[in-house]
Amino acid sequence: MRVLVIGGGLGGLAVAKGLLDNGHRVRIYEHAEKLRDGGAGVTVWSNGTAALRGLGIPLHGVGRQLHSLRAMTATGRMLWEADLDEVTERLGSPTVEVPRRELLYRMAEALPSEVFRFGKRCVGVREFADHAVAEFADGTSETGDVIVGADGQRSMVRRTVLGGEPARLTGWASWQGLTRSDLPIAYGYQTLNIAGRDGHCGLIPAGEGLLHWWFDMPWREDRAELTVADLRAAFTGWPDPVEELLGSISDEDLGFFPHIRHQVPKVWGGPRTTLIGDAAHAMPPAVAQAANQTMEDAWLLSCALADTDGANPEPMLREYEQQRRPRVAKVSRTAALTSAQRRTPLQRIGKFPRWIATRSQVITLRSGSNILRGLTPPSVSVGMA
Repeated sequence: MRVLVIGGGLGGLAVAKGLLDNGHRVRIYEHAEKLRDGGAGVTVWSNGTAALRGLGIPLHGVGRQLHSLRAMTATGRMLWEADLDEVTERLGSPTVEVPRRELLYRMAEALPSEVFRFGKRCVGVREFADHAVAEFADGTSETGDVIVGADGQRSMVRRTVLGGEPARLTGWASWQGLTRSDLPIAYGYQTLNIAGRDGHCGLIPAGEGLLHWWFDMPWREDRAELTVADLRAAFTGWPDPVEELLGSISDEDLGFFPHIRHQVPKVWGGPRTTLIGDAAHAMPPAVAQAANQTMEDAWLLSCALADTDGANPEPMLREYEQQRRPRVAKVSRTAALTSAQRRTPLQRIGKFPRWIATRSQVITLRSGSNILRGLTPPSVSVGMA
């Protein structure tokens, strides 16, 4: 088939790799003039690394493999710690923190340069009995057998094919960055999450002295974005190394990301279209699964279309969506619930034993995953090796 992928982010590159490996002709249409390599770090959990491995995109040599996940309160009280080495052993795939630009470049290196079409902003999609057409702002159009909308939360493909409301704000936002740091945590192998009543923060080593950090706080559209000075005031007295980190960064290091959520639709496309990633299921970052769910989408869609020609792709497109929707909808609900519970008084929450926290991570990751549960379209049998 000739497949048109709208969007050159992580999802677009991932699905292009899988489809190319299965013999399809693929083009990626990206509205920017080059790869958009901004952003901070990406936590690639066991399901994400398994999906990337299934797509032929290993993460050897990039980022930082994580060995533990620790959570504490803003007063310094330990809540729980999960053993990510045991999670890796149980699920067969590690958790890795990777700078987003390095992950994007690793994916791009796995693709032939001729698949990219930059400066192509999609403004509409039309479907016909035997083909689909993507229309672009420069007046040109392209014809393919299938169009994949990998164009993010404001997806033009979604709006054109499905209509409906855009993703909604949840009332929280993140201020995050990726900076080189002298803090010991930047050279370790542990994720640290610290939770307060009116704010959360996290610190994750990303390799080579880089530290991915984030601060979550309630936010409304009528409020201004926070500065580093605002964050220092809000997080005064928090456990080490929060104040030391805030003392080392500037406003230029801050990236601002309002939290949003899509209702996951029952059907993600038309006879010759479908969606992956945020175009289908944008969610708050509370469980750090958005990129991982996108990788699973790309892997499963590639599996679903492995032996499909351009005559009638619709059954396989709907099968892919039916397989993915229950898993990703569950993750989306968990992310929304976790975000909503962030104002729960933490003094009521007791400490969990390490084995419970570890087992909880295993169960949660497996329950929201197709690849870890071995779930593929019935006509496809794909191993994880």
